[in-house]
Amino acid sequence: MKTCALYIRVSTDDQTELSPDAQKRLLIDYAKKNDMLVLDEYIFLENGISGRTAEKRPQFQKMIGLCKSKEHPIDAVLVWKFSRFARNQEESIVYKSLLKRNNVEVVSVSEPLPEGMIGSLVERIFEWMDEYYSINLAVEVKRGMTEGAMRGNYQSIPPIGYKYVGQKQPPEVDEAGAEVVHTVFDMFLGGSTFTQIARYLNDLGYRSQRNGKFEVRTVRYILQNPFYIGKVRWNYCDKKTSKLRSNESAEVIIADGKHSPIIDIDTWNKVQEKLNTYIQPYKKRDTSATKHWLSGVLVCSDCGRSLALETIKKKDKIYKTYKCWGYTKGMCSSINSITLDNAIASVIDGLEMALSSGRNYNVKIIKKSKDESKLENLKKMLSRIDSKEAKIKEAYLEGIDTIEEYKDNKMKLTKERDEITAQITALSQPAAADQENTDDKISKMISNVLLILKNPDASDIDKGNALRSIVSRIVYSKENNSFDFEFHVCE
Repeated sequence: MKTCALYIRVSTDDQTELSPDAQKRLLIDYAKKNDMLVLDEYIFLENGISGRTAEKRPQFQKMIGLCKSKEHPIDAVLVWKFSRFARNQEESIVYKSLLKRNNVEVVSVSEPLPEGMIGSLVERIFEWMDEYYSINLAVEVKRGMTEGAMRGNYQSIPPIGYKYVGQKQPPEVDEAGAEVVHTVFDMFLGGSTFTQIARYLNDLGYRSQRNGKFEVRTVRYILQNPFYIGKVRWNYCDKKTSKLRSNESAEVIIADGKHSPIIDIDTWNKVQEKLNTYIQPYKKRDTSATKHWLSGVLVCSDCGRSLALETIKKKDKIYKTYKCWGYTKGMCSSINSITLDNAIASVIDGLEMALSSGRNYNVKIIKKSKDESKLENLKKMLSRIDSKEAKIKEAYLEGIDTIEEYKDNKMKLTKERDEITAQITALSQPAAADQENTDDKISKMISNVLLILKNPDASDIDKGNALRSIVSRIVYSKENNSFDFEFHVCE
């Protein structure tokens, strides 16, 4: 008696397929009629999952792993239709071949196949028809959603600030959520960072539309969502990737919606203008999470690690000192320490000296344009090539591909890698900025920063945000008693 596994999959896009219970009943009936044993632990169910990508089906992967195991407990996999096994012909062939090498056959109880070569041909026709159905359905669904978006219809859960009313009516403003949206826009224009806004909202007990805590990406999404000015945006994200990324602007549809706006157009324009030049500190703690506004900016000249703020108490007096944390941990030979008061005075003096010189700034150009998004996408494409190489190697080792096919695929991937690498190299080269305009821009920004740093009423967060808006880091050397400033400017 053969032991068989039942693979049952129900997707959300096919209204003609049978329910999980109906599929299970038919599979068990087939097993009984054909003298097959079905154990409960070998029944694998995927509910509401597409069959186009195998890696996104955990029960499928679990079943395949069990079939490949040394114990080899399964002799056959029963499915209602071959489309339940896979709707991607390439993956269907790969996994069926893998199972066949482990003496496991895949049987469709509603699509019996003739013996021999004719049966293999008919099976390939079934696979092709299943993939065609899947691709055609996706095209039709996208066409319908595109038409709906162009008419201003919202086709998803409304963002925070709105509530769904049903019956194909436009979302209505939710006053409590609208207050959160206003807070996000006002705080950002007031100089707060994404992190500070998220922390503030979480501390007050606010939650996102999906009842989660606010994060940096949540705040950024709110600030960039034109829904708040009465627009509908569709196809903004590429959901094929594991991490959501923005599509090219030409692919995004923005149309006038039928809902009431929450944010006025002047506020929206100011926020978008600021976002175009907004620099989120890279690998640097947010000011609100530091002990002082200088923390995270001062670094050691010997090892490049941050200077940590220490509080020392001697004879009833408290001293605050910045010291290289690498030295404290035994990883740096230079102590590079300076009192907090001297550090503040030296930073302000250094900015004033830089302003008076007016030229020869140590500037790091930060690209904040469409090239940045393109560069990020190219890096993701490059990482996916590694995955493709692993798959073609596995296909060769498993005997699916011949050595000639493996070499051919390897050559194609190598060529693709070289082309993407060349594009990344070209985009990574900093554009030649006009030095005089850059210097003038930095001078104006330094002046604004000094006004805030010298203002006794300015908070630590305000001072930290101001300094980070123009300074990437300040390298301190106790031996030379020097502070080297590295400025950044948006291109």
